[in-house]
Amino acid sequence: MKQMWLTLAGVVLFLCCLSCTNQESNTRLNEGGISKLSQDSAQQIFTSYCAGCHMDNGQSRAPGLIHLGSMTPRSIMASLETGKMQVQGEALNRSQKIALAEFLTNRQFVVESPAVNYCSETDLELSELKYSGWGGNNRGTGNIPFEVSQLKAEDVPNLNMKWAFAFDGGNVTRTKPAVIDHFLIFGSQFGEVYCLDMYTGCVKWIFEADANVRGGMAVSENENGAFAVHFADFAANVYSLNASDGSLKWKSSVKTEPNNAVTGTVAYHDGLLYVPLTSMEVVTAGQGNYQCCKGSGQVVAVEATSGREVWRHRVIEEAATERGVNKIGVKIFGPSGSPVWSSPTIDAERGLLYLGTGENNSNPPTNNSDAIQALDLKTGALIWNFQATSKDAYISACPDGANCPDPPGPDVDFGMAPLLTTTAEGKDVLVVGQKSGVVHCLDPGTGKPIWQKRIGRGGALGGIHWGMATDGKLVYATNSDWLEVGNDPEFPSSPGVYALDLLSGEVAWKNTPDPSLCEGIPGCHNANSAAPTLIDGVVFAGGLDGFARAYDANTGEVIWQFDTNQSFETVNGVEGHGGAIDGPGPVVANGMVFFNSGYGLFGQMPGNLLLAFAVE
Repeated sequence: MKQMWLTLAGVVLFLCCLSCTNQESNTRLNEGGISKLSQDSAQQIFTSYCAGCHMDNGQSRAPGLIHLGSMTPRSIMASLETGKMQVQGEALNRSQKIALAEFLTNRQFVVESPAVNYCSETDLELSELKYSGWGGNNRGTGNIPFEVSQLKAEDVPNLNMKWAFAFDGGNVTRTKPAVIDHFLIFGSQFGEVYCLDMYTGCVKWIFEADANVRGGMAVSENENGAFAVHFADFAANVYSLNASDGSLKWKSSVKTEPNNAVTGTVAYHDGLLYVPLTSMEVVTAGQGNYQCCKGSGQVVAVEATSGREVWRHRVIEEAATERGVNKIGVKIFGPSGSPVWSSPTIDAERGLLYLGTGENNSNPPTNNSDAIQALDLKTGALIWNFQATSKDAYISACPDGANCPDPPGPDVDFGMAPLLTTTAEGKDVLVVGQKSGVVHCLDPGTGKPIWQKRIGRGGALGGIHWGMATDGKLVYATNSDWLEVGNDPEFPSSPGVYALDLLSGEVAWKNTPDPSLCEGIPGCHNANSAAPTLIDGVVFAGGLDGFARAYDANTGEVIWQFDTNQSFETVNGVEGHGGAIDGPGPVVANGMVFFNSGYGLFGQMPGNLLLAFAVE
């Protein structure tokens, strides 16, 4: 999900600072890092190589000095070594990365792992799957039935925080737990996969992946009743674990291009795992000497029992060819882009797999960027393609970067997983929100629009960014619209939570967070970007102002809220602080609600928490 799920278009995290790899600055870093960098030298390096992206002047979506300083050396190292800046980080040796991380944060990089609050009894006997995947079911509806949630609408106002779990050194929290019995299984910014007892927050087991885990967990059950947990890391490795103890069953790389990465959640159906692949050229191409661009978004189907590849769909079928030179004379290639940021959605009845695609990264533009596609579940063959926005070619260094396409597109891709649902009239529809601020309702068999409704002006970091939820009557969307520059300047900024009639697209209600709650708080925005979650009568949605909220599903009235932008004592003893709520929607199971808190990208409020709420 930019699921972007996470969108990275328009973000150049550390990109300018990595220009410090010229000979002069390399010498300085090699001389011992922060202990040898004088104030004057540090200021000169920042001014020469970083200020263009990272000044706190509101002109860039890259983190400014305030937010870089609030990060930890561990989070910067994770980004450089296993995260979205891994390609750029390859230009630096480890000592240089540590020096850069310490200089930016003014803190020492510590390698030691934090203590773990293991449960007194670690043996697991698992019997019932409660929640799996991105939207809780293969249709991706985000609607949790009562037999799973065990939470009634009338009890929601009485929710209290039960425990907090902190990720040591974290600044971006986008966990999406799977639930088996009363155990949570989820990944982390640093590649650990945890199994926690949901009632106490103690740790049953930990598995360490090779790179950070941005998506959720897909769970399968075999004929003997044993559960397997499937996920992918940012380095495009796919894993299968024994759910009972976290031991590795198999691991398989699905990377075929240097910039392949996984930011979405794998989907499981009938023995196959469907893995979404993005292309990080949207960031890599920010370097003017990079030959932009050749990659494409993909979906790969692998066997759930072995990881063996069954089929592979490349969104852009045409291979990139040389298309001239960029603004500084470096060769450029195209077509490219159309990344798949989010989880695919499964339509078992029609035998189709639905996916959303992102922008092109170079010209010529293609008809499968900013699109919804339907593939054959068994073969990967393209059945239909619906393009919502044409001629959207964009990289993170637009508009001034040497590789920025001419003209640059608006960067309004699909960052969320499509929702397949059935209306009150018994008709199946496919509903998906776009970063343009438009909600599209499509015929799932043909891809033809049934209705389209604009609820926001849209842009690179919203309108609809991460997801929606539906009960078959209304579709609930969170609209960002917090940037000063939007996709449609004629449409007013309209952040908040929306309910739309599923038959017509007309807005039933809207609720915008109180802007006064953000007064005087850097990085705080009265907007909603994280995906919502639905139970009977209640919509849960987190805000960029740090508040976890519950809304009456029929009226939009806030019936419960909790300010997560504060420090917490945690069950694992790690210093914890909340922040902006972005990314995945909360999970509700066994009468408990689980929210992420902290999202330090894009100048938002960082944090490192998973928070558990229950009715006392």
